Amino acid sequence: MKTCLPAALLVSALLAGCASYTPQPIHPDQTARELTRRTLFDPRLLRFLAAQLHQGGSPRWNIGTLSLVAVYERPDMPLAAAKLHEAQGGETTAAALPNPTLQLAPTYDATTTAPPWTVGPVVTFLIQSYGARPARIAQARARTEQARQAIDVTAWQLRDQVRSAMLDLWSAQQAATLAAQRVSLADRYRDAVTQRYQAGMVSAATLTTATLAFNQAELQLASDRRASRLARSALAAALGLPIAALDGVDLDMRGIIHPRQPGRLESLVHSALTSRPDVLAALAHYAAAEAALRLAVAQQYPAIDIGPGYHYDQGDNKFIVSFSLPLPVFNQNQGPIAQARAARRVAEEEFLATQTKVLAQIDQARTDWHASESERISARRLSTAAADALNRQRSAFAAGQIGRLRLLGAELDDVQAQQGALSAAVHERQALGQLEAALYHPFLVANRSQ
Repeated sequence: MKTCLPAALLVSALLAGCASYTPQPIHPDQTARELTRRTLFDPRLLRFLAAQLHQGGSPRWNIGTLSLVAVYERPDMPLAAAKLHEAQGGETTAAALPNPTLQLAPTYDATTTAPPWTVGPVVTFLIQSYGARPARIAQARARTEQARQAIDVTAWQLRDQVRSAMLDLWSAQQAATLAAQRVSLADRYRDAVTQRYQAGMVSAATLTTATLAFNQAELQLASDRRASRLARSALAAALGLPIAALDGVDLDMRGIIHPRQPGRLESLVHSALTSRPDVLAALAHYAAAEAALRLAVAQQYPAIDIGPGYHYDQGDNKFIVSFSLPLPVFNQNQGPIAQARAARRVAEEEFLATQTKVLAQIDQARTDWHASESERISARRLSTAAADALNRQRSAFAAGQIGRLRLLGAELDDVQAQQGALSAAVHERQALGQLEAALYHPFLVANRSQ
């Protein structure tokens, strides 16, 4: 009984440090209900936004705020965080010392007159190869850093999706507004031509042309309104919300209407090439591959099992020490070393490929931005000329020098010029969006004074 008590205490102490399993089943019905009931005014979401934005009250639903909504609602960020926790668990595993092994093999000798039992425990300790444990820890830490950088990559990708969806919505809304103006003017123009046709002043071909222009304007309006609805749905998807969550929400488009213009980009380009999160993640991947090679090299030297023990051998007390180690006769871990060395080379090339990809993104975005600037200036010049021409036609109409038909034609030309200017403005903002995505630096944000 006295012998069993210490053993029971030992077992209890060991079990006290064990983790317990808690089931967490997924209920699709419940998750579906929660998904369809999401709203921008959920109290927990508002508390999260207040903590992130360091401000109280109702937030402005601009690109920055809605990007945080996507971080909160979309599963991308929890997934990246879960992978980080998994990598941190790998650090704990790498840092843990191997547990000793208890061996117990009692034997009974039926042929002896002495006490027939041979009983004794042997506790074996693993002495790892020199440098193996530090290499494992370094590898695990590098994987954790890679997972940590992946969180920043995910956050920026979510912002990129929100920014793209908001730009598409703004573009479609502006296009629909101009298309509605064009329909109204085309309708009035057609009525004026109809009156002249009935009076015998114009041909049927002229009336047909005016009617076709009206029909085309109506078709364009229907297309732009469809695009606006689809863009609204795409924005809701980018936020991880049902589309009904955007009903009645006043979206702040000032960052798109008045974007910041890039200045000198040299420092931003250098920063992106050296410290963009995906670049740092590729660098951490290379560090993990380097640590894996260190581990493979360290494992060419065998680990040693040392086991002190005690035997009660047929009445005699015997103390023993056992040693065991694998004999590197047939190989010295050359295969894993060669694989690890090749994996390090792959990781090096992947890092260089990542930097090359970043540079290509920046160059393409910068080229697109410069080209869109030229397009915007030309469209603005055309729009200004059309507005000046419209003002002159209005003055001439007020003076009785021209009829209503020519005035309506000038107004239609002005709307068409505005549509061209809108197209150029959208291209410029798309280029700015690509530039901020490549540089990890926001440009489509409103100034505080706005």
